[in-house]
Amino acid sequence: MEEKYLKDFIIALIVILLIAFGVKNVSLYNQVEEVPEKSQYSDIALDQELLSEIRNIENSIQDRKDFVFTVQKDPLEQNLIVKTIQDLEQQWRQKIEDMVRLESTIIPEQGEKKAAIAYQGKTNIYTIGDNFAKGKITDIALGEITYVYNGRENKIKVQKLPEKPKAIQEKNKSKKNREYNW
Repeated sequence: MEEKYLKDFIIALIVILLIAFGVKNVSLYNQVEEVPEKSQYSDIALDQELLSEIRNIENSIQDRKDFVFTVQKDPLEQNLIVKTIQDLEQQWRQKIEDMVRLESTIIPEQGEKKAAIAYQGKTNIYTIGDNFAKGKITDIALGEITYVYNGRENKIKVQKLPEKPKAIQEKNKSKKNREYNW
């Protein structure tokens, strides 16, 4: 018999809890329905001008995040506009190394004709029939070579090195007042 009362007690307790939750739910719903027209925080709210400035700043930040840099150097480096003497000299040396330049031709009375060709910072001696960076040498004359590249005949004449930038020349002159024969 005791179990019967215990079962009735639990059922009554569950019913009472359900009624209490229902009353609490209705009271919360009534509080939500009573939202005031003017908020208590309206005096510290943002005006439209300030809100548009904030949106512009957020868009600018997002654009910067999405931007892809295509330069090789660090864009935050401070001396990109002004090149140092070392940068100029390195740029000049790179230009020289990228050139295919005929330095000289050797035409003896007897023996093979030879040509000194500089490319990628190295000077190599070639004879007629040799392959080099731009094709195959077909003839060596005084001060020029003839070569075939992609089925076309071309000529290279002996040429000097390009002039150094003035900033580099001034640097070398100021050291010991000598001019180098590059």
